[in-house]
Amino acid sequence: MNKIIRKGIIFLTILFLIGCSNVDDKKIDPLKYVDPFICTEGDNGQLYPGPVYPFGLVHLSPETEGDSHVGYYYEDKFIEGFSHLRIGGAGSRGKGGGLLIKPGVGKFSNKIEEFRELYIKSEEEAEVAYYKTVLQSGVKAELTATERVGFHQYSFPKEKKTDRYIAVDLSHSYVGMLDANLNVLNNNEITGMIKSKHNNGGGHHRLFFAIVADVPFESFTSWQGDNVGEGQATRNGNDIGVWLKFPEEGKNVVRLKVGMSPISEEQAMFEAKNETKGWDFNKVRNQTAEVWREKLSKVEVKSDSEEFKTLFYTHLYHSYLVPNNATSSTGEYVRAHHLDSVCKTKSTAPDFMYYSCWSLWDDFRKYTLVSLLEPDVVKNIARSLVDYYGTRPDWITTSNAGDGSWPTPTIRMEFTSPVIMDAYAKGLGDFDKEIAFQGMLRDYEKYATGNVSAKLEKAYHAYVALKMAEALGKTEHIEQLKAGADAYKNIWCNQQKDNQGNVRGFFTPDGNPVPDVEEFELYVYEGNLWHYRWFVLHDIDGLIDLRGSKEALSDDLEYFFENDFYMHLNEPDIHYPYLFNLLGKPYLTQKWIRTFTTKEVTQLYHNHGFFDEPIVKRIYRADPEGYIESMDDDAGTMASWWVMSAMGLFQLDPVQPQYLIGSPIFPELTIHHDSGTKFKIIANNVSEDNFYIQSAKLNGEPYNKPWIDYSTIIDGGTIEFEMGPEPNKQWGTNNN
Repeated sequence: MNKIIRKGIIFLTILFLIGCSNVDDKKIDPLKYVDPFICTEGDNGQLYPGPVYPFGLVHLSPETEGDSHVGYYYEDKFIEGFSHLRIGGAGSRGKGGGLLIKPGVGKFSNKIEEFRELYIKSEEEAEVAYYKTVLQSGVKAELTATERVGFHQYSFPKEKKTDRYIAVDLSHSYVGMLDANLNVLNNNEITGMIKSKHNNGGGHHRLFFAIVADVPFESFTSWQGDNVGEGQATRNGNDIGVWLKFPEEGKNVVRLKVGMSPISEEQAMFEAKNETKGWDFNKVRNQTAEVWREKLSKVEVKSDSEEFKTLFYTHLYHSYLVPNNATSSTGEYVRAHHLDSVCKTKSTAPDFMYYSCWSLWDDFRKYTLVSLLEPDVVKNIARSLVDYYGTRPDWITTSNAGDGSWPTPTIRMEFTSPVIMDAYAKGLGDFDKEIAFQGMLRDYEKYATGNVSAKLEKAYHAYVALKMAEALGKTEHIEQLKAGADAYKNIWCNQQKDNQGNVRGFFTPDGNPVPDVEEFELYVYEGNLWHYRWFVLHDIDGLIDLRGSKEALSDDLEYFFENDFYMHLNEPDIHYPYLFNLLGKPYLTQKWIRTFTTKEVTQLYHNHGFFDEPIVKRIYRADPEGYIESMDDDAGTMASWWVMSAMGLFQLDPVQPQYLIGSPIFPELTIHHDSGTKFKIIANNVSEDNFYIQSAKLNGEPYNKPWIDYSTIIDGGTIEFEMGPEPNKQWGTNNN
């Protein structure tokens, strides 16, 4: 072969290899796989399509007609406006809904039911950092957001010159408005305050706002109830708002920046004018989208399934919505229950950010995912929760923890302590340990025990406080907390039968038999005795002893799943599929995890009883319903469960930094850490039929444990599974 031909072959080979390398190394764009409409139809997920910044303060989204939970139902016909606050999947009546803004063409009205209008569904679009719709009047509304600013762009129809308006309604709230202020400063700027309930009890939040328009409004009419006044610039109290009339001649596009701040109107104005420079809507949209791209790219998946990639990145996106960074861009914050005292973040730590907006009965296990991807965020989440411990009033207990005053909408705080302890156990505990312990101790001591579920939760609280007491050498508390952690054993009824007549043992109110273990909400919160039978996160070995053997307990658990008693749409039992790992049967964890992530199942229960007819379908789907009927996302809880289960990792007890291994869905998944390390999860031959682990290697060495340490994942490496259609009942049986 002559030299010219040989060189040509070598050159072409190099080009081919480079091309192959580029194909292999090319990363997908995760934003392509985020569908904000998933979980927005009906009572399925209770999520919303509007734009938000990762853990941002502003959650800007459309409000449709009816009594929806986050302001939006996919199937609704009318748009009432666009509001700036909400908690995804919060349940009940929703949380937030404040500061409603509605553009249109028409005569003055101060009634939502009159100025709402039909929208053109075929024109509706949503993607990361962007929402668009066209109203029946012809107004095109486009939304984007930064961390503290909602950015509106309204295009009025050229042919409709008269009666162009933007209504600002301060009375809108899902639970109830308490107070508001309105100040029209000039024909471009408006400031004010909204104070609204976020619980049916005594909880409320207060936020200041500033609206800046790029086009001057011609005139304005404000109102308080039926008191209407043209040009009246100041309003205070309930049921207030302002109608802005725009000139017939001039620009057809009007843009608004709406800054939000827990600090003051002046700070809200600062955010509006400085967090988004200029009026380039697309530039702001693209900047926020790029932040999301960086966040979501921390997990890279390779798969031929477009649906699974859509589910993965959409639910990862949902996991980044709560809590909210309630810190000003200038480094100031106000604490829960102390809204009139402004604090400096640097007085806590140079890198401190104050987070608010909590739903910690629901989503406390979500933070075990966040700590894998955002350890610095979790560090500040823990600091914020310890700050809450240090300043909460004496009358606040775990039973009314959402009450009082907050800088953002908040739901509940029951499982504050394991989130703090999770950070501590992972080396992210840069906070005052004494305050943390005293808060944990008080959570335990004040925890109400009115039913079986509360008694089990109280035992877990004792355990969390015990772990911190042991870490701090507080020997004077050890005996008390150990007894508290073991107190769950006092309500175990060994002779309790299930409703089919089998003696299995259950937790009962006083450890004595009850007539019906399937009675809903009689003995436990939002469930029956089956749903709390394994709620002993901290002591599975103790539960095994109560039942008599691993075999007996695992048989009961399998019976639980085979008979469709499992209720995935609520939180208490979502760790149950992973318990087989601790009962010597990891292959059953693999079976049931894959069942509930990707396969059709039967669900008998909603939160408060039986469905009229059993629901038979997949729980997670890439359509507007997204979840099964009445299933709340609960601030990212259920989304994060799917993400972790798709990864093949789930942390059963947040206090113990170990992730149980399930059944990975993707052939290859890589976690990219900010430190530069990466952890790769490979599942060879994985498919919908091949979901059982046959063998595993960790960094090239055989691995036979059904769990993996947090530190191993953070340090980087590779775990490689061989997958198959039949269970290997021996793999993962080494728990040492």
